[in-house]
Amino acid sequence: MKLRIFAMAISILAMAIGCPAQKSTSPKPKWLNNLPTPTNNTFRYELHTSVAPSLDGARTKALDNLISSSGLKNGVVVMSETSSNRKFNQHWVNGKLTEIYDVDHNTKTDIKGSSQTLYIEKVAEYWERRGSEYYLTAAYAKSELGHAPLFDNVSLTRSYGAKGLWRSMLIPGWGQIYKGSTVKGCVILGTTAICAAGIIVTDNQRADYVKKIKHTHDASLIKSYRNKRDHWATGRNICIGATAALYLYNLIDALVAPGAERIVVHNYGRRGGKYSFLPSISHDGNATLSASVTF
Repeated sequence: MKLRIFAMAISILAMAIGCPAQKSTSPKPKWLNNLPTPTNNTFRYELHTSVAPSLDGARTKALDNLISSSGLKNGVVVMSETSSNRKFNQHWVNGKLTEIYDVDHNTKTDIKGSSQTLYIEKVAEYWERRGSEYYLTAAYAKSELGHAPLFDNVSLTRSYGAKGLWRSMLIPGWGQIYKGSTVKGCVILGTTAICAAGIIVTDNQRADYVKKIKHTHDASLIKSYRNKRDHWATGRNICIGATAALYLYNLIDALVAPGAERIVVHNYGRRGGKYSFLPSISHDGNATLSASVTF
């Protein structure tokens, strides 16, 4: 009995922590439900999902869905990725992809008829593999058709600093929940509550036998009561040790464990000044990379 509560707490915690799955990152990114707000009105953030037998296929389908939803029929898609230096152009004619060019080299664009330019920056992606299919969600920054945007300077991070620590100091598990590990946080909170309840129950039982010892003069009963008192005292001490160990783990985990991936928008320069690099198309049809600064 005296080890039952402690064993239950440890087993539940271990089950919650060790749940491997085929996914790009765990826990799920926060940006899936909380995209940043653009700092200017030249673009907007969008999520697009896709399902395909391969990861590359899912990425292609998500991008196709984005382009199709933009209404682009004839024109150039200027594409970049925040996580790499990759930049390329896609030529679309009658709503279909015809060619892809690398922006690292000047590339002539020759699209007959009325054409427009769509600027896209891939910000982040998350995928899960279920059976033989890849389920992908990608976050993009997208301009309006024919308008050059001033994309935000963004980065991806799983760091939360001390924001998770002080929460877990107040309520065990709160920091983990805040950082996106909801199951782990709830298990830590619940297990801590079980251990705390164990301390109260075992100490009440110990105190009850202390009273019984004081109210009897029967030597055999006193011996029995003392044994039971010591038994419950040991159980209480185990619960106290388990609670202390769990609380310490809770603090360390809240501080150092990576949280759910989130998108951070950076403001550079003083007085709100910021800069942004964006791919563009020059008047003579060449693909270029331009820098913009606002104050």
